[in-house]
This record gives sequence, structure tokens and C-alpha cells, in this order.
Amino acid sequence: MNGRSRSLRSFLIGGCAVGAGILFLAFGVICVAIGAGVDDVLERAHDNYPGDDTDALIAMMNAGDIPLKDRNRAVWALGQLGDRRATVHLEKLLTGGPCDHASAVCQYELKKALRQCRGGINITRRIWLPFVL
Repeated sequence: MNGRSRSLRSFLIGGCAVGAGILFLAFGVICVAIGAGVDDVLERAHDNYPGDDTDALIAMMNAGDIPLKDRNRAVWALGQLGDRRATVHLEKLLTGGPCDHASAVCQYELKKALRQCRGGINITRRIWLPFVL
């Protein structure tokens, strides 16, 4: 191998290492952002509803006196927590129809939350969960 080939090889290895570092950092930032979002929703739920995290989020999700945006955030947070106890409550809101954001909880978010509560893969959960709960 001549000097030029070694230089190119070193450059490529260095570039891959930098790229992997950037991806690792981005994953960490995403995990922290998700954890902070879940923590915010949990704080609001616990301020207004009794019980553990899942119970408070279920109550928030079903509350008809709060904006749909907040109810959708509760659905999202339930999916992030992935607690199987929420499955029955999420299924009750599932219509099978298209989303109607003006009058009902987002069906797309419900499907995602159900998938997570039924044991779907959530690779970020293991990173942020210890810091939130």
C-alpha cells in the first residue's frame, strides 16, 4: 500500500468514526427530548388526575373537558410508557376510521400507542425511562 492509499484509508476511517459519533449524539438528544416530553405530560396528568403514571394518563386521555391536543399527548405518552394496562382503554377510543382531529383523539397516535403497549419495539425507552420515573 502506498502513502496515498494509506492517507485515503485513514480519511475514510476517520470520517466513519465522526459519522458514527454524530449519529450516537443525535440518538442521545432524541432520547432526552422524548423523555422530557413524557415527563411534561406526566406532570400535567398528575396535577389533575389521581393514580400512578398510567392511571393518570388514562384519565387525562378520557377527559372530555380538556383540549384534544392534550388528550393526544396523553395517548402518545401512554405509548411511550408501553404499559399493557393501557391497551383496553386505548382500544375503546379506536374507531378504525380516518383521523378527525376536530372532534376525536388521533387514530394514528392511538394505533402507534397500542402497538407499543402490546410489546412493540421502542429503542429509546430504555434510555430515557430511568430518568423520568
